[in-house]
Amino acid sequence: MIDIAITDDHLLIINGIKDLLANVPHFRFAGAFASVEETRKGLAASQPDVLLLDINLPDGDGIQLCRELTREYPRLKVLALTTYNQTVLVKNMMKNRASGYLLKNTSLNELKEAIETVYRGEKYLQPEIREALLRDSIGDPTPGNHFRPKLTRREKEVLQLIVDELTTQEIADRLFLSPKTVESHRLNLLQKLGVRNTAGIVKAAFTQGLLDP
Repeated sequence: MIDIAITDDHLLIINGIKDLLANVPHFRFAGAFASVEETRKGLAASQPDVLLLDINLPDGDGIQLCRELTREYPRLKVLALTTYNQTVLVKNMMKNRASGYLLKNTSLNELKEAIETVYRGEKYLQPEIREALLRDSIGDPTPGNHFRPKLTRREKEVLQLIVDELTTQEIADRLFLSPKTVESHRLNLLQKLGVRNTAGIVKAAFTQGLLDP
């Protein structure tokens, strides 16, 4: 028996997944969570084998949550289930120990195969995702659905000052923070935006509309 939980803030998605799983005898529904906080609290009690995890949640993003959960529960298999097919998100999710990546347009057979694959300890990428990664690797990326990461108020403040070309020390002085705290926020921005350096942060800030008008 494979115990499966889902984190998604859309009730229709949760109910749809529950209905799909009910058709598979060796699948057992272990719980549903609508937010990052609910997931953190609920996993301790439900202890699922596989967590179907959306990326965009009302109180945070699934990429960071995946990293936290797989550290706390080493045996947990996280399978991203989302509408976003941007390759940078796929790469970040897999880098943060997700076992697989699926789009919500998946069929029951594919969902079943993905769950069984990750439960065995293997990786699973939907064919559409594999194709997108291949196209990206040869410099021909396919436009994906736009993902706007959730930033905290302080991260937005640090982001604006980075865009304004302030140094770490200047940002620390402006916001009455330590330079170490500023660097911590910078690292969080790199992670959430899926970029590697400050130039990437600035570019993402404009292309993803993250700056207040």
